Amino acid sequence: MDKETADTTTVHSILRVIRLPDLFSMLNAMLGFGAIILVLDDRRGTGTTMATALILILLAAVLDGLDGIVARALESSLLGEFLDSLADMVSFGIAPAILAYVFITDSSGLAAPYSALALAIGGSYIICGMLRLARFNANLLVTSAHEQRERSDEFLGFPITGSAMFLASFMLLITGLPIPPVTSAALLIGVMALLCSLMTSRIRYHKLRDRRITVTVGLIFLALFLSYLLSFGFVYLAFVVLALTAFYMCSPLLYVGVKKVI
Repeated sequence: MDKETADTTTVHSILRVIRLPDLFSMLNAMLGFGAIILVLDDRRGTGTTMATALILILLAAVLDGLDGIVARALESSLLGEFLDSLADMVSFGIAPAILAYVFITDSSGLAAPYSALALAIGGSYIICGMLRLARFNANLLVTSAHEQRERSDEFLGFPITGSAMFLASFMLLITGLPIPPVTSAALLIGVMALLCSLMTSRIRYHKLRDRRITVTVGLIFLALFLSYLLSFGFVYLAFVVLALTAFYMCSPLLYVGVKKVI
């Protein structure tokens, strides 16, 4: 942390150093908290409450994207970067893990093997999310300004926001399809294991900073939310979000293939 930032955050009230992007981060965290409360208050699992909680996770992802846009347009702070990571841990680490645990245990009827697996995979997802965010923040502190400029368009490891988007849209999709509950639970465990390995990998992902892409994805999420409020089917829109996230997940392989062709 530079001296100016340190002086600002220690001399003044913390409320005085909060900036507009930080408000997006805080609202992001509140949506994650709301998703957790919804499923803990109602353990019926794959009904309306679960769908609402999953929608909140996707809306939190939209706010996370807006946070980045606003932070780049306005003056951002190191405090804001840490707030962003803390909010991401709540909405894209802890909340999805709890939702997945409830989904798996309710789908499997609390069968002993699935209950233990739900605990293990949920805990692993949280730990891998923590490691992903910690590595990102540590790299900001230890790399030089020149190195940061060189790699400013890359992520190391699959972003935790993308993992939560994939997980939430996958759960929305399988709740709307005629899949046996135990099969759904097994598929979800496999998906979470894949996301854990990708978040902690050294695979490089290009950052999506094009505003047109961000706006398009945001509109898709808004359509998903409105279709839910208006009682329309959201299976197809959930599939679109899942497909977009899966495409980004596989983008390093596609990028390498293009480079080889060129």
